[in-house]
Amino acid sequence: MTDVTDVTGVTEVAVGRRARKKAATRQAIAEAALGLFLERGYDRVTVKDVAEAADVSMSGLFKHFPTKESLVFDIEDDLQASLTGAVRDRPEGTPVLAALRSWLLRRIEAASGDPRHAEFQRLVSDTPALADHARRMWLRNEEELGRAITEAGPDAPGADVAGRALARFLLDRARPGQDVDPRRTLDAAVTLLADGWPAPELRRPPRAAPPEAAASPARPPGLRERKKAETRAAVNRAALDLFSAHGYDGVGVREVADAAGVSLATLFAHFPDGKASLVFPGGRADHVAALVRAVRERPVGHGVLRALHDHMATRGPFERNPDPDVRRTLDLVRATPDLADHALRTWTAAEDDLAAAVAEEAGLPDGDLTARLLARYVLQIPDLARTEPDARQTLDVVFGLLARGWPACLAPGTAAAATGPAWRPDAGRPAL
Repeated sequence: MTDVTDVTGVTEVAVGRRARKKAATRQAIAEAALGLFLERGYDRVTVKDVAEAADVSMSGLFKHFPTKESLVFDIEDDLQASLTGAVRDRPEGTPVLAALRSWLLRRIEAASGDPRHAEFQRLVSDTPALADHARRMWLRNEEELGRAITEAGPDAPGADVAGRALARFLLDRARPGQDVDPRRTLDAAVTLLADGWPAPELRRPPRAAPPEAAASPARPPGLRERKKAETRAAVNRAALDLFSAHGYDGVGVREVADAAGVSLATLFAHFPDGKASLVFPGGRADHVAALVRAVRERPVGHGVLRALHDHMATRGPFERNPDPDVRRTLDLVRATPDLADHALRTWTAAEDDLAAAVAEEAGLPDGDLTARLLARYVLQIPDLARTEPDARQTLDVVFGLLARGWPACLAPGTAAAATGPAWRPDAGRPAL
């Protein structure tokens, strides 16, 4: 009679050997790929080159790495399980943010021990295909981590939005190439997200009221300015009409130029950021300037968070009653990844200027890390709202998170104090 225990032992040994061999093969492929990418550049290396360098067949390589981009990154399923496990399997009594800080710190320490880490960061940030893959990978992780955080937090209105925002802001620290001093930045981010913005600007001497506008009316725009505005509006409307009728991918830039009655050179003179910018009526410079003005010219007694909330509440997806063209633009952005990416880049282009304005108004040193993180997180809110059914609720909840920290932002009765004495959420909205 066969000894079952012996058979089980042999099976376990065999399984263990196969798993070790599989892991070793995967490691060899990954090391060969990274070596070639760093030596020649990502775009100059083929998957066949990697297979030959690792001495495996093409089919063997694809068993471990289904795409070329995946050769550069961790297995997504393993990474996601580890990340959500940091929340769901944390020791009893351990706060969620503390558990995630520990997970992220281990990742930072592992990266710092790799002598090629800096080269890897440059490879990802300098290669659009890899940067896009990394962003998509972290967005998928954001959804799962957001669910885990929501499950771990209070059952309150807006908890799912706050959980997803918290996940995005923390995972921003995990993406390659983000920080010169990742440990210091991680600690500053966790402190901000746990405690909220301390609003030092409200503890400074009262600001003087912004100067009143001059009594004399402003000089009306000249013929050149009017012509420029009319051309830009014509291109914008033609793009909206064509993209709405045929889809963004089904229309070329030349077709938009023809429909607007302008040359390609004229179109790009008014929209230098390319095809995706055609549906957005304002330029990036105007957008950045408006955000900075909202902070610097806010009413006396208003904190920077209230000023930014009130400014954003009248724009884009947060408008209460947008006109038909704004609605069409929002629908196109929600349905078109290229347009969503452009909208996100337009918002985040303001990070440096907005961080400088926040630091100055709050009396903080130039380049203050917490002011930069606050600016970075505020500018992510429109993209977070893009897939939510109630964009305005997303705006209110995430500003509450940044003002009060998590999970305090979800405690009953805290909405009225969300950003200090100056905060006043919209009348009639549920408390957060």
